[in-house]
Order: sequence, then structure tokens, then C-alpha cells
Amino acid sequence: MPKPDTRDFEERYSSCFLDLGVKTVAGLLIGSMLGSFFLHGYKKWPMYIGGGLGVGMAYKNCENSLNNFLLSMDPKACVIK
Repeated sequence: MPKPDTRDFEERYSSCFLDLGVKTVAGLLIGSMLGSFFLHGYKKWPMYIGGGLGVGMAYKNCENSLNNFLLSMDPKACVIK
């Protein structure tokens, strides 16, 4: 059984920025390598696609992490005065 994640909101939010940087740079590097190895000459569009995929994956991971934290909290009753 997996351990429950005990990080608070600030730790999850700051890890989102680290994840964004790592996945974007990795996507840019993979895209530039694919563009230079498989396409004759240096093309920029594979690098842009790789960077975009990295940003999209980081956004989805961050969204899932923050939603799991926020939805696990107990909702407070709304009192209208």
C-alpha cells in the first residue's frame, strides 16, 4: 500500500516550479537532439514541440498534485449572516 503524501500546499506549489523547469529543459534537449540527428541540419520546430510537451506534462502533474491536496481537506460550512 503506498504511503500517503504528507506535503503541505507550499511544498507542492514550489515542487511544481522545479518540475516545470526540469521537464521543459528535458523536452528542449530531446527536441534539439531529434532535430539535429534525424533531420538534416538544425531545425527549431522539434525543440519547440519538445518544450511544449514538457510544459504540458508539468502542468498536468501540478494540477493533479494540488487538486489531490485541496480536495482532501475538510470543507467548512458556509454561514451566511
